[in-house]
Amino acid sequence: MKTKEINRAFNSIIKEKKVKPIAKQSNKKRAFTIVELLTVMSIIIILMGLLAPAMNRVRRFARKVSQKNQFHSIDVAMELFRAEFDGYPNSGALDGSTPAGGVPYCGAMKLAEAMVGQDLLGFHPNSRFRADGTDGAGNVLYPFPGPPLLINLQARKEYYLQLENANAYKLNDIYPNIATSPFNGNRFVLCDVYTPVMNRNTGKKVGMPILYYRANTSNTRHDSADLPVPGNDKGQIYNYLDNNQLVELGKPWNPPPTGSNHTLFSDPTKFYGNTWNNKVSSMVRPYRVDSYILISAGFDGEYGTPDDVFNFGD
Repeated sequence: MKTKEINRAFNSIIKEKKVKPIAKQSNKKRAFTIVELLTVMSIIIILMGLLAPAMNRVRRFARKVSQKNQFHSIDVAMELFRAEFDGYPNSGALDGSTPAGGVPYCGAMKLAEAMVGQDLLGFHPNSRFRADGTDGAGNVLYPFPGPPLLINLQARKEYYLQLENANAYKLNDIYPNIATSPFNGNRFVLCDVYTPVMNRNTGKKVGMPILYYRANTSNTRHDSADLPVPGNDKGQIYNYLDNNQLVELGKPWNPPPTGSNHTLFSDPTKFYGNTWNNKVSSMVRPYRVDSYILISAGFDGEYGTPDDVFNFGD
């Protein structure tokens, strides 16, 4: 009896709409309000604003580590070259083919020849690092673009730097204004791991040339106040002119004369300031005083800016 009375009372309450059935409550759909949506969107935008710079820093750090690894590979290859030829490759701005100095063939191009050969088929031991690919006695060491003779290939050295790790590209592939420069556009350079440049042949993104400077161990100075001039190194251990004509080509995506120059070309004292070893307090001395310096243009693709990467330091 009591149960029936309770059921009648409960049904009476439902009919009077004092309590809604659970089934009816669960079937009702509730939408987000405009205020709620705007709040969620605002939170997402704030989080993105906080995370984007951090992710960019992580990406830059990872690229720098990769660049340091590439420099380490080149360092190992250069030590193999030095052990076999009793010295590092010359890095002078000219190829030494004439008493007056020769034709332009910069440090970056000589580095590429030493590591993989002038035609990417290996370094020839008779090389004198001439822009024309000869030994100075009329013998062609790098018969590019024709097929090399078997005897020529047999004389070549194995790659000091494995070709797949070399990032070697022709100057023609990188610079749109190479035809007006003093260089042979078919010559190769080793490029860094950053990718600010569109390869003009394949459309692939590639890096900037790695600049190479060999130390003159008979000199003692490292002074930004008295820069070398053509034919006179002013006693400097490193000569910024070794790659100056290459740097003068400017940024491939915005080259001179209408585009802008690299900071390193506009202000060559940057080279001496950036390579000065500030841990030596007794006198101004460069890093790697008895070997060589490598420079990557870094994330921004511009030489002479704070994000340049070197084969020394952190």
